[in-house]
Amino acid sequence: MRPSIPTRIFTPLAASLALLMVFAGAAFASLGDRTLREGMEGDDVMELQREVTYLGYPTPRTGSFTSGTKGDVTYYERATGLMVDGVVSEGEGATIARRADEKRAREAEPEPERSYRYGERTLRMGLRGDDVLTLQKLVTTLGYFTPRTGSFTSRTKSDIINYERKTGLTVNGVVGRSEQATIKRRAAERSSTSRRHVFPIKGLHSYGGSGSLYGAPRSGHRHGGQDMAASSGTPLVAVTNGRVSQVRYQAGGAGYYVVIQGDDRTDYVYMHLRESASAFVSSGQRVRTGQQVGRVGSTGASSGPHLHFEMWTAHWFAGGHRFDPLPSLKRWDAYS
Repeated sequence: MRPSIPTRIFTPLAASLALLMVFAGAAFASLGDRTLREGMEGDDVMELQREVTYLGYPTPRTGSFTSGTKGDVTYYERATGLMVDGVVSEGEGATIARRADEKRAREAEPEPERSYRYGERTLRMGLRGDDVLTLQKLVTTLGYFTPRTGSFTSRTKSDIINYERKTGLTVNGVVGRSEQATIKRRAAERSSTSRRHVFPIKGLHSYGGSGSLYGAPRSGHRHGGQDMAASSGTPLVAVTNGRVSQVRYQAGGAGYYVVIQGDDRTDYVYMHLRESASAFVSSGQRVRTGQQVGRVGSTGASSGPHLHFEMWTAHWFAGGHRFDPLPSLKRWDAYS
């Protein structure tokens, strides 16, 4: 005869097993399998927190439905048209999971292989194309330099945010069609006046490092211009219409140099020329924008071929003062 198990032993054991099954089911439940509310824990709570965060409403991912989770879920519900109670019903959980899956599917779709005209689509980080390249050129023309690669990189986004912040546009690093139209209009307005200037070096060049900048420390003084490296003999041209005021040589300093008094009431100084500018112009001569005035060299106190370029208010060492030429140089460089 099989021995009987006392009821008082079986009943607690069955209850414990049933309770274990309930907790195990909760631990491995998926979002939408049960209603979630404050005080609950489990994988489905963790999934809820993960998906709501992915949808743009961050909440700590702990697996515990805390009061903080409830507050964040309530905010998400209010912002997205769901019932605002901080309780995630099975249906609401399924909706959140579906929205997250749809977002992942959209982001996984490859960018269509087609060409976009500027202003045809919203531009944001990760995109590439001719329209991105146009945006980069226009922003650079407006004096906010960004590399012109055709790829909307994190650097592009940072430069766009800087431009937006300083010019009164919505600051988000995303360039919608309306903002693109504004940028294009502003660039056209500036070009109508700034095209009276060109970049001084007619050839390949680089801006160098921090030591090349205006104001960089020097022995006993500050650097008074912008240094730009280029091959010896590269043509140098007048950046704008004006009159040549100086054609000189300074041993141990500027070497061969030329100064142009621009019609825009700005003086432009070219130093370390390969030979005297008298081979191209003479003092008192009128010059036009783009006219050759010398060649890149390394005369005077110079360690290699480069142009030391200065800009002064009227006039050079005659009542004027120098100022940083880099913003103007980069603007002219964008279209020259």
